[in-house]
Amino acid sequence: MEKQAVLLMSYGTPNRTEEIWDYYTHIRHGKEPSQALYDELVGRYEEIGGVSPLAHITEAQRAAIEEKLNESGTGEYQVFNGLRHIHPFIEETLTEILNQGFTSIHGLVLAPHRSTFIDQYHERVEAKLQTHPEVTYHPHYHFWQATGFLTFWSDQIQAALHPTRKQKFLFTAHSLPERLLANGDPYVDEIKEAAQAIVNQVEGTVDFANAWQSVGRTADKWIGPNVEDVTEALVTQENYEEIIYLPFGFVADNLETLYDNDIECKEQVEALGGHYKRLAMPNVHPDFIAGVVSELLSSNE
Repeated sequence: MEKQAVLLMSYGTPNRTEEIWDYYTHIRHGKEPSQALYDELVGRYEEIGGVSPLAHITEAQRAAIEEKLNESGTGEYQVFNGLRHIHPFIEETLTEILNQGFTSIHGLVLAPHRSTFIDQYHERVEAKLQTHPEVTYHPHYHFWQATGFLTFWSDQIQAALHPTRKQKFLFTAHSLPERLLANGDPYVDEIKEAAQAIVNQVEGTVDFANAWQSVGRTADKWIGPNVEDVTEALVTQENYEEIIYLPFGFVADNLETLYDNDIECKEQVEALGGHYKRLAMPNVHPDFIAGVVSELLSSNE
């Protein structure tokens, strides 16, 4: 059976402080940040220990997915990481895959919910493969539907439910500019459907809502309501005692979860008199890895 390549794609993160300037410039489409913006971002990384653990986690996820795929008995696989904003860039990794002679490539973005933003990753791959008709590309989308992904979050909710405390489980995902949601973009609907599907697996009543976090600093209007406004209303107007955050739009600990949630949201909740809790991220949890693998194997069935 032919050996297959799997290209895992993600946003990327600096591996060390010295990479932050170039990384930030790349995110800004080649426009260098002001010193003030750069210093603020560096300060955020310093608050969480200097750099994000995301790069190490992404590599660990790659290794775990490769191991699980090769244990499946469905063939031989080699898994690669390709990043959007830092080396190894998607195109660089794809060149490596092609140079090794692979003619079957599975592509999956490490983001559970589909959007036009996520589709751009696959479009970059397909553009490069236009001159390689011998290669078959299998794009994979919205793996939030995988049992392992749903179970990972529902089990944590089950364990966190308190019989007497007034709790709100807040499902959060990265906001996007509203302009990206034109022409039937599925992102918002998939976020809401995924939250409901997770809650449906929990025994008992789950009081939950959706909110959007990590809004970018652009002139665009971004999807709302934002997590800060929702948090304030829940504690001050609806008298919730505990806000439990599930940043289920992400699949690993990163700057957004460790700073935006564990520092900013925590400070806000506690300043308002509430109790803050964030559920653990998937990282390399076996349920999550199994869910990703089941999605990757689905096109082989």
